[in-house]
Amino acid sequence: MTFPNSAIKRNIAILGECMIELSGTPFATQQQNFGGDTLNTAIYLSRLLPQRSPSYITALGIDNYSNAMVDAWQHEGIDCRFVMRERDKLPGMYAIEIDPQGERSFHYWRSDSAARYICEHAQFSQIIAQLKDYDLIYLSGISLAILPEHGKIKLIEALVNLKASGCKIAVDSNYRPRLWNGATHAKTWLSELYRLADIALVTADDEDLLRGEVNTSAEVIAERLHRLGVSQVVVKLGSKGAMWSQAGQQGFVDGNQIEHVIDTTAAGDSFNAAYLAAWAKGMPMIACCQWGNNLAAQVIQHRGAVIPQQCTQYLTDLMSSNYDDK
Repeated sequence: MTFPNSAIKRNIAILGECMIELSGTPFATQQQNFGGDTLNTAIYLSRLLPQRSPSYITALGIDNYSNAMVDAWQHEGIDCRFVMRERDKLPGMYAIEIDPQGERSFHYWRSDSAARYICEHAQFSQIIAQLKDYDLIYLSGISLAILPEHGKIKLIEALVNLKASGCKIAVDSNYRPRLWNGATHAKTWLSELYRLADIALVTADDEDLLRGEVNTSAEVIAERLHRLGVSQVVVKLGSKGAMWSQAGQQGFVDGNQIEHVIDTTAAGDSFNAAYLAAWAKGMPMIACCQWGNNLAAQVIQHRGAVIPQQCTQYLTDLMSSNYDDK
């Protein structure tokens, strides 16, 4: 099945933070890696659309950890020309600690990370100007939450200008209470983000946590976001799948039934990547959600946020062979 070439979108940029990851027992051997919600989405999007080289926008230091991260991202096919470097800053860091019962806890060191000051970087305005030629900018609530208040203002202003230039904006709230000064603070800023969004890819549990509600229906969540001006709304429902809503039409896409779930880390991030890849191919929302479910189903059958590339290759091949991208 081929969708019209006129619907194809070509340039996608993703803005956010990636941190150094430590996992293992404190003061013992620990594995080093890196991770971040938007970076996970960038990696999977690059795998599904290898010919597109989605751009990643962030700030890092000039240290060897930062250099190694950029090298790894480029190896994944990500365009890193918008990765800003700050001589006096370092990447943030987090540690994953697993107790004897297998429960994970996270410890973060990010209050002075380079990404926190991305909007103050000397190259930020120049990069925003170049993004006016892009079809879509994707970011999450975490991308906004980590910024100081004046940084939040500057990012929202930049997004206003990009939207005025015709660039579409996609958002996942990815609400993390510890990054905000209370729920009211988060709701105020996330509402500003939603008002600019053309596409909202939200998780029902996050929306309930943000608003102090329980089991709010996907329809109510979608209607709330439409009232803020979002055109395309997707409400992710975990194993139940997702609901899509646009222009008065709605529908549910059942989740893939997975017998052995290993790790749900990055399930939502990977869903977003596949949804945006399908959107970039000009597919309707129902097909975009199906692609999101398919990739997330693969990811949760492996340990870690980023699974081996060969585990997603068949989806890449399927997307390339079935949908015209000339």
